[in-house]
Amino acid sequence: MTEKEIVDSDERRQALLTEIEKAATSPVHLMAVCSGFKVTLQKYHLIQRLPEKVHIHYGPGCPACLASPSFIDKLLAYSKRGNVILAVYADLLGIPGSVSTLEEARTAGADIRVITSIWDVLLLAKKNRRKRIVFPALGFESAASSTAAAILQAKVAGIFNFQVLCNHKRMVSGMEAVLQQNEVPVDGFISSGRVAASMGANYFLPLSDDYHKPQAISGYEPEDVLEAILHLVTQINNHTATAENLFTTVASAEGNSKSYDLLEEVYGLGNTEWTGFGIIENSGFKIKETYRMFDAEKVFFDMEIPEPVSPDGCLCGAIMRGVKSSKDCPHFAKECTPISAKGACMYSEEGPCRVDFLFGR
Repeated sequence: MTEKEIVDSDERRQALLTEIEKAATSPVHLMAVCSGFKVTLQKYHLIQRLPEKVHIHYGPGCPACLASPSFIDKLLAYSKRGNVILAVYADLLGIPGSVSTLEEARTAGADIRVITSIWDVLLLAKKNRRKRIVFPALGFESAASSTAAAILQAKVAGIFNFQVLCNHKRMVSGMEAVLQQNEVPVDGFISSGRVAASMGANYFLPLSDDYHKPQAISGYEPEDVLEAILHLVTQINNHTATAENLFTTVASAEGNSKSYDLLEEVYGLGNTEWTGFGIIENSGFKIKETYRMFDAEKVFFDMEIPEPVSPDGCLCGAIMRGVKSSKDCPHFAKECTPISAKGACMYSEEGPCRVDFLFGR
């Protein structure tokens, strides 16, 4: 960025902040769903610059943070089998299960490889035909479509030693759960541009229609997020409630038809556990019977998993629901840091506690 671009950007931010202050004549409570929004708001110190009447809450938008201890426990159990290689993103290595982390298991001799793309997993499976390669699949709708594409590619290529432990979730189900539990005031949502890029802006419309909550579908630059806040305050003032697409360069109204086709082909919907929420009905993508040979839970059906135990004193679940913040946790920045994390909210790259540790203190 040139010096002029930096000046122009800051002037644009200040202009948006001024408009928000004029528009926010009464208190408003907005929920930033995607974890990327929290990174932007904290990294660029926008929270401190917003008017006092605008309150930002953070919702269930960090995929790794929503993975329950039982998910890590399954991976740890798989890793003890001699014919298994776990292929995982680095974001999972230090998240505690009931008794251990994947990093600790790797140090003890488990074959756990760090990958940067799901396509790395297929290559690993192709090169290690006598091993089963297990991929822990996290993320929302856009990530789920990528996993579906990999499963279809594996079938075509005859790579049947590729298995997926599927924990993909529907973001809109988490947003609806926040409203139904009614633990935190939500007047409107800053909704995920990433999800909208795959599913389309119209995917979010039923939430606005059913609950009369305005939404602004946003990108992740500081100006994008501030514009989303301004549009939400305006919708609230005008008593309107729609899913307003402010990310039109990437997200269309209808979304990517290929993403829809992939999701429909590979998955059905099923009940899924969300950290902090418990089981949410029909909130998760479940691999169909047609593709059961790629479903780790069907292949490793005989595994015994201990009763899961959540990290002692960790508030990650309440933080995911938006009812607590990292500053409410007595362990934050003391016993719990990115290198000695008590839970996923501190370890995950976009975990709310980690973001506060890096940018919010």
